Amino acid sequence: MDNVNKLIENKVSFDNFDKFAVIIGSNPSKTARSPILWNAAFKANNLNFAMLPLDVAKENLSKVIEILNTNNKFIGGSVTIPYKSDLVNLLKNNLTNEAKEIGAINCIFRDKNYNLIGTNTDGEASISSFKKKFGSIRNKNILLLGLGGAGKAVLIYFLKEIENGKMFVSTLNKKKFGKFKKLENLVFVNWEDKNEIMSKVDIIINCTSLGFDKQLDKTPLNLSSLKMLKKTCIVFDIIYNPLKTKFLKYSEQIGLKTMNGLEMNLLQAVIAFNYAVKSNFDEITKKAMEEVKL
Repeated sequence: MDNVNKLIENKVSFDNFDKFAVIIGSNPSKTARSPILWNAAFKANNLNFAMLPLDVAKENLSKVIEILNTNNKFIGGSVTIPYKSDLVNLLKNNLTNEAKEIGAINCIFRDKNYNLIGTNTDGEASISSFKKKFGSIRNKNILLLGLGGAGKAVLIYFLKEIENGKMFVSTLNKKKFGKFKKLENLVFVNWEDKNEIMSKVDIIINCTSLGFDKQLDKTPLNLSSLKMLKKTCIVFDIIYNPLKTKFLKYSEQIGLKTMNGLEMNLLQAVIAFNYAVKSNFDEITKKAMEEVKL
């Protein structure tokens, strides 16, 4: 695995483990919570496995995947910003139906024939965590901000449950909306025109990276825009680090109900873990991951 270390920005050790998983992104060694969650679960389940963060530049992504795929100790893992869509192109037909529909993955695992398969657990985790806290979204109007890998997954799963509600989608890159434009109850809103629909919205979901990592001081909506919302509107920011983004602080400041992405992150990790490890360790795994502190 020395060849992998030559291709990544950080350095990791693959020795001393029976099996290993990875999280692949531009800099997961600095921002990702998954290694802490997975490694806690491996320990709780008495497995001599480890999840390792791989900081990969885009030009090295295909080479890293190729090397990992040939290693019999590699079981899969997670995919994070900004490669959730890039991995779809690399894996081609080796995708679950959900991943094909979404067009982005956040999880890779081995199938029974040892092929590397991509799937997406973000969408299932997002709707499960939201409903756990706030209940049904039936007939609600939702504004989704951002349409990257996680945004696409959230879109598909929330859209399935709104019934007669509408899903408004706003993103700076309108091309990303193209594959979804024929879906029912879906409306594209230009990024600069978001304020025009504020009074119609029951739920806002931030799936952009505004408020995360190097953009901590940014927010997808300013305070004056948020004040246009109904007092009953719920604000869901899928970012979990920090726990309260500027977006959520503004929302709480004017009395709106809010939710961060911590529970979503936990649930997607449990689901992805079970794909990779081929286990039914749900209770042990979830408990171990829940006990992890940020």
